[in-house]
Amino acid sequence: MLAFATLSYQILITRFFSVMLHYHFAFAAISLAMLGLTRGAMKVYGKPARYAAERVGIEFARHASWFALSSVGAMIVFLCAPLLVPADNVPLALALAIIAFVAPFTEAGVCITLLLTRLPYRGGRLYAADLLGAAAGCVGVIFILLVIDPVSATLWLGVCAAGVGWITVRTSDDVRSVRLSGAVALALAVAATLHSGLDLTGRSHLGVFWAKGAEQTGTLFERWNTYSRVRVREMAEKVPFGWGLARTPDARVDQHYLDIDADAGTIITKYDGDIGKLAYLKDDVINAAYLVQPAADVAVVGVGGGRDILSGLLFGASRIRAIEINPAIFEVLTEKFADFSGHLDRQPGVSLVNAEARSYINHSSERYDLVQISLIDTWAATVAGGLTLTENRLYTVEAWDDFYRALKPGGLLSVSRWYGAERRGELYRLIAIAASALQRKGVPAGELRHHVVAVNVGGIVTVITRPDAFSDAEWQGARERLQAQGFEIFLGPDVTFDTVTSTLLSDKADQAFFDSLPENIAASTDDNPFFFYTSRFSDFVSIRSWDIMSNNVAIGVTGLLIIVALCACGYYIVLPFLRLATRMPMVTLTPPVAYFSAIGMGFMLIEISQMQRLMVFLGHPVYGLSVVLFTILLFSGIGSATVGANTSSRSRFTVFRIAALLTTLVVAGLLTPLVTTWGRALSTDMRILVSVLLLAPPAFCMGMMFPLGLGVWRRHHELLPFFWSTNGITSMFASVLGVALSIQFGIAKTYALGVFSYMVCAIVIIASRRVQSIDMSAEKGPVSSEAGTAGKEGA
Repeated sequence: MLAFATLSYQILITRFFSVMLHYHFAFAAISLAMLGLTRGAMKVYGKPARYAAERVGIEFARHASWFALSSVGAMIVFLCAPLLVPADNVPLALALAIIAFVAPFTEAGVCITLLLTRLPYRGGRLYAADLLGAAAGCVGVIFILLVIDPVSATLWLGVCAAGVGWITVRTSDDVRSVRLSGAVALALAVAATLHSGLDLTGRSHLGVFWAKGAEQTGTLFERWNTYSRVRVREMAEKVPFGWGLARTPDARVDQHYLDIDADAGTIITKYDGDIGKLAYLKDDVINAAYLVQPAADVAVVGVGGGRDILSGLLFGASRIRAIEINPAIFEVLTEKFADFSGHLDRQPGVSLVNAEARSYINHSSERYDLVQISLIDTWAATVAGGLTLTENRLYTVEAWDDFYRALKPGGLLSVSRWYGAERRGELYRLIAIAASALQRKGVPAGELRHHVVAVNVGGIVTVITRPDAFSDAEWQGARERLQAQGFEIFLGPDVTFDTVTSTLLSDKADQAFFDSLPENIAASTDDNPFFFYTSRFSDFVSIRSWDIMSNNVAIGVTGLLIIVALCACGYYIVLPFLRLATRMPMVTLTPPVAYFSAIGMGFMLIEISQMQRLMVFLGHPVYGLSVVLFTILLFSGIGSATVGANTSSRSRFTVFRIAALLTTLVVAGLLTPLVTTWGRALSTDMRILVSVLLLAPPAFCMGMMFPLGLGVWRRHHELLPFFWSTNGITSMFASVLGVALSIQFGIAKTYALGVFSYMVCAIVIIASRRVQSIDMSAEKGPVSSEAGTAGKEGA
């Protein structure tokens, strides 16, 4: 139950961070959780008398109550404080978050460490309970947020934590602990009931008052889920909004503003059925594809407020398939504001689909004249993996290959992105993706320029590509229409922009060319789906600006977290290790420290890399929790439960477990890219089944490794909290390092490093087979008391 509450709370603060700060801060939630759990483990290690075996129940109840109080308190302070973060002080926000949110995870860390290391060792059942509780938490929070708001959810998690604390001491003689746990659970239950009632009845309640430096007022509608918060506010009647309008409209229209995580925004336009009132949409450069050639069958990726649907109606499209991944936005258009927006889902030829675009297109037989992707940004961190944004899967070579297959002969793919003198990286990367995807379709490098058009107005550029080359007549007609509309043509069959784009659309764009550029504009792929990050980690020290609106600030935040994680490793691993080394033989101390460090690294690297790969395959960010993370934790827990109390490194079953682990990891690593490519057109149910089959065997084997280590080195019972903290802090380091490595080198290499970490575990176990007999005989002599002293005085 405590693991359930802990992981659910981590997911909730991920959402709070993404809404109130920025998505790259949400990535810190995993690190904060692991840092807090490590601090809790070291508290147990440093005070062996206070946290003795006979006091486990009392101390568990006390710290569970403090977890409940501190988690709720940190959340309330975070919500009520006006978070105005100047651009140059972005690291300060990270420091404040560490101070506020490490405390509750520290309390949870004490509780979990007590159960895992202070109770008599009976194999892997306790660790299995920890993993299974976490698995239940990652799925449970999805359903919780479907019913109540995240503030109410936080209160109920506090009730859960304090309640299980009370259960452990309800028959104890320690009246103080019984009263504390009971009072906290009862008080939070009352508060949670009242707050949930206010939320469900639509009355004023505690929520997000400040987000990204702006006060949250005028809210007409708000909906949370595990990967976004959608909010609608009134804008009243004014000059119509446009992304890249070639001329200022004369008309005035009534509009609402819809934002995602208080950042990415779009417009809901009032529509009364008179399409002529929306003629200004022809002046928006995101609709340039309709001027290149007419489109009867259109697929709109990312519905937002419905402007692209209205554009299709204005240009005479007879069939519009609007695909929207976010059910909250779907609810806005089809229910809450359906009358205001003109019931777009009921317009002739229009159909709205709540699905992920690539997934839907891959298993659909429909073909289109135009696939339109207009500024699909959410800047909403998914709770499943830090910098893994929902929109990442749209801007890869493999994604464009999927979209090209969905086109009719001569069909167009139109992608609009931001542009500016200092923001050319996105344009360059779009051209690089187009060049790679077109060459996959058999277009020779020398002919690429006949397949690509790019037009610009202000800060928006639209890149239009098609697998079939533009004929001279087609292009001349399109060019005249684009220029007549006031659009500036950047690229075309007879138009060049600069030497970079010219090289990208030729056979000269080799690796040496990409390495020579100041930014990383190489085509993003499913193995490296980080379209928005053009800075290299090698340039981290030269990143001077912490402008929160810059995509590349995420690189800086990741670099900072790596530094913090390294410092934490030094403080929680290196320093205690050096103190213990003065009292214990290195041959005794080094193997368990190396082992638990390696499994902390390996588990997190495997988890992150598989989650990043399979989220693209599964086609929905919520599956990162409900399928990938749940499967890993569930089968790791089952594997842990198979480890008995009488574990030894000399057992042949131990060798068999290690061999099975390495085999399943290698097989899963080789099969995942092949199977996901083969199965991308399968139904959702089948893709979930395939993912589970890929994840379950290695997860089962990975779950065995931690209790296996506890069994092998349980004779050092006083050091077990230190070993647990070592595992936790290296997991924190790996959670940051894994993302950095994926951005820099690709997901496959991150996975390979995780496999290597488990190979280190295997080497340590095999080496300990020789050392164990020597070490056990040495413990019978004078060294035994010395080692025991080290266990008591190591802190």
